[in-house]
Amino acid sequence: MIRPLAEVVAELSDPRQRQGKWHEMGATLTISFLAILSGEQGIRGEAGWIQEQRWRLGRQFKLKNCRVPSYGTIRRMLAAVQVSELERCLGKWADEIEQAWTGEDWPGIAIDGKTPRGSGDDEHPALHLLSTFSHELDVVLTQRAVGSETNEIPEARRLLEDLTLEGKLVTVDALHTQRDTAQAIVEKKGPI
Repeated sequence: MIRPLAEVVAELSDPRQRQGKWHEMGATLTISFLAILSGEQGIRGEAGWIQEQRWRLGRQFKLKNCRVPSYGTIRRMLAAVQVSELERCLGKWADEIEQAWTGEDWPGIAIDGKTPRGSGDDEHPALHLLSTFSHELDVVLTQRAVGSETNEIPEARRLLEDLTLEGKLVTVDALHTQRDTAQAIVEKKGPI
């Protein structure tokens, strides 16, 4: 059984003080994700969409008086989230979804790095991300930023640590055809 996203993100630690807290982290983050999936960009856009959808969201998430999170609440919530914990939580959830998938005999996982266009400017270097992608689910399972002090090769091995590879075909580009990477896949019972 696949757990709902709100239940998954509710497991994140909530560093906000309990006093005066109206909105739970799981519901607020899920509502924020829904706004993003609906095409909203930026916190103000998310807050506007959430206000437009307040009755539906209020009923779906059982919010008292359909009181949805405001711009300030969303901003504070996103600032409070520990990114590494969120990535680990969502990666684990994506792995659970993939485990529940009953598709092909050899579902594929691709490991690849990308530098998003426009992620850098004169003052900041471009962001370089390394991701694992499920072919069957069309979803990124895990993702890591590759620091300027390293490269994709050691990060790929770290990505593999959190994945279940048994019965999955792992594809990599030429950069990752390394003995240590192949050994990491074999140790996780992935075919090679």
